[in-house]
This record gives sequence, C-alpha cells and structure tokens, in this order.
Amino acid sequence: MIPPALVGGFRREAGFLRKSFWDLSLVTWIPLILLATVAIQMSAGAMRDLPIVVVDRDGGGIARELTRRLDAAPGLAVLEIAPDLSMAENAVRARQAYAIVLIDRDTSREVLRGGTAKVIALYNASYSTPAGSVIREVGSVVQGYASSLASQQSAAVLGPGRVRRPPIAVRSTVLFNPQGSYEIQLVALLHPALLHLIFMVAITGALGRELRDGTIGDWLADCSRREAAWAVCGKLLLYVLIFMGWGIAAIAYLAGLRGWPIAGSPLLIGAGYAVMYMAYVGVGLLFVGLTLTMSSALSAAGLYAGASFAFAGAVFPVESASGFARVWSALLPYSSFAKLLSEQWIMGSAASVSLRQIIVMLPFVIVGLAVGLPRYLAAAKQPETWGRR
Repeated sequence: MIPPALVGGFRREAGFLRKSFWDLSLVTWIPLILLATVAIQMSAGAMRDLPIVVVDRDGGGIARELTRRLDAAPGLAVLEIAPDLSMAENAVRARQAYAIVLIDRDTSREVLRGGTAKVIALYNASYSTPAGSVIREVGSVVQGYASSLASQQSAAVLGPGRVRRPPIAVRSTVLFNPQGSYEIQLVALLHPALLHLIFMVAITGALGRELRDGTIGDWLADCSRREAAWAVCGKLLLYVLIFMGWGIAAIAYLAGLRGWPIAGSPLLIGAGYAVMYMAYVGVGLLFVGLTLTMSSALSAAGLYAGASFAFAGAVFPVESASGFARVWSALLPYSSFAKLLSEQWIMGSAASVSLRQIIVMLPFVIVGLAVGLPRYLAAAKQPETWGRR
C-alpha cells in the first residue's frame, strides 16, 4: 500500500508547480531549450571544412599540389594562401582560421634532390578540439602526399618494377566510434550533465523553499517522523519522475531520431539515470540539512553539480590529473554515470561491468538519508531555522 504521506507530499509539490511559473519552467521548457541547443550544435557529428591559412614561400608545383590536397580534405578548407606569416597570424588572431601551414622556400627543390623537406603547422591551442582535429587532418594529408612522392621518386630512379611497398605498415582502427562523431561522444554525455544540474537545483530549491518561507512547520511539524520522511520523499519523487522522463527523451532522441544504436542494455542505462537522480537527491538532502538555508544550499548545489562534466573523465582523462581532481571526480555521482553510459551505449560492455557504477552511486543516497534528512525533519519543529534567505 502506498503511504498516504507519500501521496500528500507528491500532490503538495505538484500543486505548487502549477501555481509557480518559474519553478514549473525549470522542469519543463528550460530543459527542453538547453537539450535542443546542445543537440542542434552537435548535429553535424564530425567537424568539416575547418579553415586554415597556407603560407606558400616555395611557389613550386609540389607546394601547389599540397595546398590543393589540403583544401580537398573533408576536415579542412584553405581560407587563403597568404604571402607571409604575419598576414596568416592576423587571420588566426581574428579567429578566421584555426591553423597555419607553412611551406618554406626550396621545398620543391629539396624533395626533387631526394632530401626531406619540412612542412610546419602552427595551430591555435586556445581552441583545443578544432585545432587538434585540424592538426590530425594536416598530418594525414602531408604524410599521404609524402608517401606518394617517395613512391614516384623511387620508381623514377629504380624503375617501376623495383619499387616495393613498406615492409611494415600501421593499420589503426577506431573502436566504438569509427565515424569519429562528436554527436554520440558529446551529446550523450552533455544531456545528462545538463539534466542532473537542473535536477539538483530543482530539488534543493524545493526543500529549501519550505525553510525560507516558513511553511515547513505547517507541513511537517504535526507529522510523525515516519510520516514526515514519506512526505519529503513524495515531494522529491515528483522531480525524479519528471527528470526520468527527460532522460528517456534524451535517449530516444539519439537512439531513435538520430539513429545511434545502443550497443549494450537500454534498461541498464535507464537504471543508471534513476540511481544517479537518487544519488543527487541524497546530496541535495545533505546540503539542505547541513545549511538549513536555501541560498547556501543552492550555492553548494550549483558548485557541486556544475563542475561534474569537467571532472568526470568523460572528455579529459582524470588518470593524469592532480590528486585533488581525482578525489573530486570520485565524489561526483555523475562520474560513475558517465562511465556507465559509455560502457552500455557505445562500448557494449557486460552488465556486470556497469553494475559497479550503480553500486558506487548508492552510498550518496545512504549518506543523504542518514545525515541530511534527520536534520531537515528536525528543522520542522525549530522555528528559529525558518525564514533564512
């Protein structure tokens, strides 16, 4: 049987949301706009036609062919062929290009003499992701053209029949994301990152509001401890259900609308969402219970959840980070969820591998219920804690 206090807490919060435009907005159209913005920005998948500037000091046929190949590469677009390095640097400083490819004097002559000419690539590290993509593409084009030139020269000197292929060659294969798509790599992680941040703010505000407005006494003071706990759970359950809906919508967008297949278990991903939200319920209860002030709890929640994506190891590896960064990453439920998402959606790991991530998130729930909830319930009978901003 469903506890009446649970139903009462659920209805109480639902009634409040119906009357409060901004609180209702926080769980309806604001998440929609944020998720849609990320989805639209990343919908192209892979980066294409990133602008570069070529400085051709050589002017020979080899330099012109290399420039043509750079412009023909799908990830690059030659913005201009600058006469000197200073003009090319101006284009980079104006954010018109991400990199400069310098073909120095006597490049053609050095190649024709059988020597090794150097092509210098200068890139703007302020934009690490596009610049890194540009450098990889430039390196691939230059190496491909160099191999072609080496074969042509050897054939001209030794004869076509004497030219042999390199005895050893590297064949690299991209695992799990062979398309190199930033959509599946980033959108799948950014959507839950945004959702858990909004969720954290929503539940912290819902709990702190009762203290700030002094309504916690009318709500819980006359209830038994058990009934009061069920009432708080009912209030928070509404937000868990709403954001579970957003999580399912995020999965449906990528897997259904965009066609990215889930290599592992969709049920396990859904369970990961549920446990992550429950973990942040525990954290929210802890912050509100310790501070008993809405503004302080919201500040702590924003700082805690807002840093999750940077420290989760989803984009930047925490293994090579400082000790503080590794500890902070371990204290974030989102870190475990991000691992679970990658394991199940992209890598197709065994369920036993990802169950560890769910187990890691459970202590956050326990700590919140054991420490934060009792202090919050006690505040219902302590009028001196009410009304703090």
